[in-house]
Amino acid sequence: MSTLRTLTALVALTVPGLSLALPYPTGSTLPVATSRPVPPIVQQWADAWNKADAAGMARLFTEDGVYQDFAFQAKNTGKDGIAGWVTLTLKSIPDAHAVLLDAFQIGDRAAVQWVFSGTPVGFGDLGGKSFSVPVSSVFELRDGKIEQVIDYYNRADLFHQLGLPSDNWAAPKP
Repeated sequence: MSTLRTLTALVALTVPGLSLALPYPTGSTLPVATSRPVPPIVQQWADAWNKADAAGMARLFTEDGVYQDFAFQAKNTGKDGIAGWVTLTLKSIPDAHAVLLDAFQIGDRAAVQWVFSGTPVGFGDLGGKSFSVPVSSVFELRDGKIEQVIDYYNRADLFHQLGLPSDNWAAPKP
């Protein structure tokens, strides 16, 4: 079993109430934020999103770091690629925001459950509609930096909230 699958299975089995491997159905109530300490690298990552700081995000990664977003079939490698992905996201969703719900770190692995929200621009007339979707992210760390982070969320749920069709869509390239 791959490291990622092992970690996801471990998380799903050992953290009651934290369903990192399972999507939330539309209309579900999200859990409240945890009172447990958040791993510093996860907090810095969320802060970079919330400060719209693409360069700051890139600095959190190793030189060969990878940021992967499964919902949008995007995989960005290296500090320039990661900064480009964050810049593209923020250009499309200027008010992008991350709210951490729960997170933990075990050795060189971390996982976080969070809510991604924002109001997209430049996609035609969405009438100012916003979205708020639960996301689970799994981090692989090396020497105190992010080697890889993978975001898991339901793109169809995001599109549904915006009133958009959700089939056969791919993200633009940075």
